[in-house]
Amino acid sequence: MKENRKRYRIFYTLEENLEIPMFLLAITWLYLFLLEIFRGLSDIQETLIFVIWILFIAEFIIKLVVAPRKLQYLKNSWITIIALIIPALRVFRIFNALRILRSVRVINSTTIIRAITSGKRFFGALQEAQGPQPNPQMEVGILISFNKEGNDKALRLYAEQLIKDVKPQLDESSGIPWHFDITDTTPMETDRSRTPSEYLDRASLIMAEGPYDLMLVITDVGLMSRKNNLEAGLSSSVTRTIVISTRSLTVTGRNKDNLPLDDPGVRFNGAALFLHQVGHILGLKHASLAASKIMGIDSFISERSAVPSFSEKEQKKLRSRSKKAPDRELRNGNQLETFIFHILMTFRHPREFFIPLLRNGAVFLPLSLPRLATAAVAPAIILIFSAEIWDVGLGMTNATAAFFAVISIMLASFYLVRVQSLFLPRKEKRILTEHLAVTNSVIYFSIFFACIGLFFIVGVLMMIIEIYVFPEDLMKTWPTLSQPEILLQDRIRIAVFISTIGVTTGALAGGLESRTLVQHLALFRKRV
Repeated sequence: MKENRKRYRIFYTLEENLEIPMFLLAITWLYLFLLEIFRGLSDIQETLIFVIWILFIAEFIIKLVVAPRKLQYLKNSWITIIALIIPALRVFRIFNALRILRSVRVINSTTIIRAITSGKRFFGALQEAQGPQPNPQMEVGILISFNKEGNDKALRLYAEQLIKDVKPQLDESSGIPWHFDITDTTPMETDRSRTPSEYLDRASLIMAEGPYDLMLVITDVGLMSRKNNLEAGLSSSVTRTIVISTRSLTVTGRNKDNLPLDDPGVRFNGAALFLHQVGHILGLKHASLAASKIMGIDSFISERSAVPSFSEKEQKKLRSRSKKAPDRELRNGNQLETFIFHILMTFRHPREFFIPLLRNGAVFLPLSLPRLATAAVAPAIILIFSAEIWDVGLGMTNATAAFFAVISIMLASFYLVRVQSLFLPRKEKRILTEHLAVTNSVIYFSIFFACIGLFFIVGVLMMIIEIYVFPEDLMKTWPTLSQPEILLQDRIRIAVFISTIGVTTGALAGGLESRTLVQHLALFRKRV
């Protein structure tokens, strides 16, 4: 029994690891098959077809050896067996029928069958990567983050009371049940005010471990918005995270005692604030206080003595949108499934994807990241005054310069994201939730556009130096330059080439200030 389990594990691991390379081989064979029909193959291409066929046979034999139930495996693979055997009939060229079949290249290639079977598994993986339709209920994880000199027990009691206050309203308004779970309490080193993005690492990890559809962070330190304003609460519809600061709810003013957490004003204003942020996450817009008792709040109301309700119009919207509110999940996905899951979830939430990209001005992000900008600009300034770099730049074609520019930007963005471990959650987890996938897409494309911005910043700086700093007669005195007359397109090409090097050195040597970067990604709202 144990031996069978081991064989099953080996078999499925082998099948998973071979799926992508064998699919790519099938696509290659399909290309060669079409090429052979319309133009014919060279000797090398004929050899390549033979090698791929041998690899298909080797894959089948290895799986047959490893398979726990070999007879069952043979029965399930009869199409593959035929596809593998038929090419061997090419040796019987003496038969005219086979020559005819060879002329249309049907019988001597397993391309079509292999491509279809591999493609079927590929699209099956694509369908599976979307994850099953989640149950119509919302799972909310609560993280309590407290100042080490604060009272974590009081915060826990406050969280428990908040759950009791908001759950009936959410159940009724959304039409689906809401479940809450206080997952963790985390002490902080200081009582300084923090931005909501500083809680994302821990919150995203808990979200994946849960898994949860939404995370609520309750903290007793100040909460700073992107505009450096103190806020009582902020939310992110991208990461599905809400942060509430009890300090903003309890502080009454200078030279006055703070309100206790069990004060009715603190209790009900906190509940209203949480419902307000949930409304934003589920797509409700800010309204006037006269139009909405929840979406219209923007300040502490000391006379508040009950949990407010959503309007009938808001409840109607919540009921329609809550059907899609629970997050899909990818469990134990391989690299291909994870990649597909990110793409599919991003297409499911175009609004959550594009709004942060538009808000964060990713192209100008390098201006807020001095290490990255310095590591790109410093070597570029040195290179611009080197005759050798002018020689290389003048000698290459425009297409070559453009090609290296595109490659450097793509590799630099991928390198920064992977090396800096910017994807959430930072630690590898077996489960990836829908909105964490969308967040990762926002992070990657923000870095990608930041690299484009860095490329243009360095390029423009090089053009300014070339046009306004370099004396025109200086070119004629450089003995290595075979082209003393420099045209505008030559200057642009040299600037592009040096900028390409700058982007590469910026990524390799400068890196990113992770905390600063996440703050600039505009994942959270500006205000309540």
